[in-house]
Amino acid sequence: MYLGNKFMLRTKQGQIFTALMLTSILSVSGGFIFSQNAHALSVGLLADNNQEIVKQNLKPAALPRAVANAVLRDISNREGIAINKLKITDYSRQNWRNGCLELPKPDEFCTQAFVSGWRVVVSRGRQKWVYHTDDNGAGLRFKENNNNSTLRPVPIPTNELPPPLDRNIVFREISSGGFAGRTYETVLLNDGRLIRVRIGDANDSERSVRSVTVAQVRQFQRVLNREQNVFRNISYPAPGGAADFITYKLTSRKGTVQYNDISRNNLPNNVQTVVQAWSQLVSTGK
Repeated sequence: MYLGNKFMLRTKQGQIFTALMLTSILSVSGGFIFSQNAHALSVGLLADNNQEIVKQNLKPAALPRAVANAVLRDISNREGIAINKLKITDYSRQNWRNGCLELPKPDEFCTQAFVSGWRVVVSRGRQKWVYHTDDNGAGLRFKENNNNSTLRPVPIPTNELPPPLDRNIVFREISSGGFAGRTYETVLLNDGRLIRVRIGDANDSERSVRSVTVAQVRQFQRVLNREQNVFRNISYPAPGGAADFITYKLTSRKGTVQYNDISRNNLPNNVQTVVQAWSQLVSTGK
């Protein structure tokens, strides 16, 4: 009887020990499983949040309307092109490294401070303009295309300079050369008349008179005032060995600049600005 009771006691103790062990194992396992699930959940949420942050960072900021208008207005005034003919094709947020928006003028001192702003690209057909601006477009700089400034100007000999303009003349173009070897003079008067004659035509048979509006004359004068450094009595010569090209002499009240049709596309941008504005004005004459 004693042995039987002792055996039953040991059996119960073993069962209790086994039950306690199983409970501990299940508790630890459950905690481990919960821990794993919690870790996986937190990683999943972190990944989702990171993806959302990346998406937000990649979302391009909209170009402020004030910046767009300032750039388009400047090109319109510079080139004489209607704003509705221009298209903003690219823009990006920038932190310029100095107060000159990283486009200093010759001998200009630039404050050494970061300026937040924009890089804006505007196109019209094959033409392209790149601008650096500040945050709101109050400050902007046009990026000259250095690839177009390959020609080195030379002084025009004094005896080859045309006479100064008369009081009622705003601008004059003299073209000469080409296959025909003829010379034409076109002048713009204060009242908007465009008069073209052939030099040496005794009968004046090729004279033509057209007109533009006074407003167009004023707009062209603004271009001349802005680009007055163009007229320094200098010439952009044709390449050596070139023949049958047409030479143009453009004269304002500041002086004269000379170029030719062969090298026109390689002129500095400020000279091209004047040439384009003049060509557009002449083409609108009626």
